[in-house]
Amino acid sequence: MKNFLYCFGAIAVLSACTKKTENIDTVTSTVINTNQTDFSGLYSYQQNGDTITLQLTVDGNKANGNLLYALSEKDRNSGSFAGEIKDGILLANYTFSSEGILSERQIAFKLTNSSAIEGYGEVEEINGKRVFKNPANLEYGTGLVLTKK
Repeated sequence: MKNFLYCFGAIAVLSACTKKTENIDTVTSTVINTNQTDFSGLYSYQQNGDTITLQLTVDGNKANGNLLYALSEKDRNSGSFAGEIKDGILLANYTFSSEGILSERQIAFKLTNSSAIEGYGEVEEINGKRVFKNPANLEYGTGLVLTKK
């Protein structure tokens, strides 16, 4: 009889553990879904005669949009970009026109719920396109901060 009670008790404990695991999975799944940020929107900077606008559309980790640089005493350039967002970092290929010449380069922005900060780092030219030598080592915060509208 004692063995029967021990077996029944063990089964009850194991059943309770299984139910708790299911509840933990449900809570974890809910937390993961609520922490995802939608970075889509318009980010801009306008000060001292400089204007930068970043129109961003996000679908999952894919991102695309338009970017305009109209910096005081520099050539204006505008175009479109396509890339990915990973850990809040947008890394994309930017195809733009400046003084009638079409060019392509890589861009990076660190995104938050309220801003986009351009990343800077060492670049090299590969097949006519300027790309970052090491995107993981880019510096953020030394450039202009675009505010989400």
